[in-house]
Amino acid sequence: MYRKMFIAAVAALAVTPVLTSCGDDKETVEEEITEAQIVPMRVFTSGVPVKVGDLNITVDQTARVCSMSDNSNDITFTYLSGNASGHGHYDLSMTVKSHSGATTQCYFTINEDLIVSHCTEVGPSGTKEWDFVYNNQDRLEQIKVSGHPDWNVANFTYYMQSIGKVAYGNEGDDTPNTITISNALSKTNKGCIMLFADNYGLDIGNMHYAYYAGLLGRASVNLPAKRVFLSADKSTTDTHEYEWELKDDKMPARCTVTDYNQDGTTRGQRTIEIGW
Repeated sequence: MYRKMFIAAVAALAVTPVLTSCGDDKETVEEEITEAQIVPMRVFTSGVPVKVGDLNITVDQTARVCSMSDNSNDITFTYLSGNASGHGHYDLSMTVKSHSGATTQCYFTINEDLIVSHCTEVGPSGTKEWDFVYNNQDRLEQIKVSGHPDWNVANFTYYMQSIGKVAYGNEGDDTPNTITISNALSKTNKGCIMLFADNYGLDIGNMHYAYYAGLLGRASVNLPAKRVFLSADKSTTDTHEYEWELKDDKMPARCTVTDYNQDGTTRGQRTIEIGW
């Protein structure tokens, strides 16, 4: 179990006051965070989706995501801390069982804001170490990963609290691959949907399950309307456009993705259904 230091002005969740400093205006309280406080409603403020594309999400009686399933995997979350053999202490874990029988175990470390700062992912193909950095609004600013075949660092740039650019490649590259995002300023992301691969062009593998458990920070404020990929050597471009259909309550119901070839002709189209 881990511990958190914070000032009383934001201590609404304080459990046991341990130390009070009378010398200045700020009262310092030490608090032990419990697993029960790790709930997705911190991220999904309008409710957790039950379906995103082929991903089905189940919430338990404590308001935490307990399981998921999609066309490839069955996913379960265990909200107990422990020590993984050879991998040290962790605060909670995720098990990903593929329909072919392979099992991957993810051990998460949670920071003081109750979102993931580190993950050790152990699977049939080896071990990946993930590190997550957030800005002061608890939105992803950087992801580092070892063992990924395509990249090991990704940086997110925000405009008006929405992702406007993703740069990814190998750490130290002078010219990484870049993805420029145009956001639909008239369409607020009320459902906090983040389609990392489809909308932002970044493959984060099993970590996208962690996002829908409320573990990877807050979403972009606006829904994306278009993304343009430019390879590091500037030889390849790739364009995708997004049309969002909203329900009467402004929650997203579906996203239609149109893919374009480099010459501007349409390559294909698909629809991602979202259920609440």
